Amino acid sequence: MSSTKIFVLRLKEVIYTSLFAILGLILLIVLIFMLIPNKKGDTAIYDDGVYTAPVNLDYASFNVSVVVEDDKITSVELTDFNEDMAVMYPLIEPTMAYLNKQITKKQSLDVKAPEESVHTTKILLDGIKAALDNKH
Repeated sequence: MSSTKIFVLRLKEVIYTSLFAILGLILLIVLIFMLIPNKKGDTAIYDDGVYTAPVNLDYASFNVSVVVEDDKITSVELTDFNEDMAVMYPLIEPTMAYLNKQITKKQSLDVKAPEESVHTTKILLDGIKAALDNKH
């Protein structure tokens, strides 16, 4: 003895339910596309080339050069820095060697300064930032 069950569906309830289901699906798809990283947005920050900027100290003036190849910073170095300047400013060369190593490794200018040359690091990083803003 099976009993027959009858379901009564009102058209208004079916329409509301299907609209909310479609709306929920659209919202879910939009959220998924917003959270997936955009591959097109991963463009190069800098063009390939050599970027230079002058750095002026009290008794010396020299240039900082940044070389960019294949969308990566490959070297950061001093140019026009002679032995006389190295005697007057002994922390410039070792600090630049440290910055070269850290910047090319991290590919970022967000570098922690060594304790013995915080001021020198700031001066050189300002020169590097200026160089990357102006391509020569």
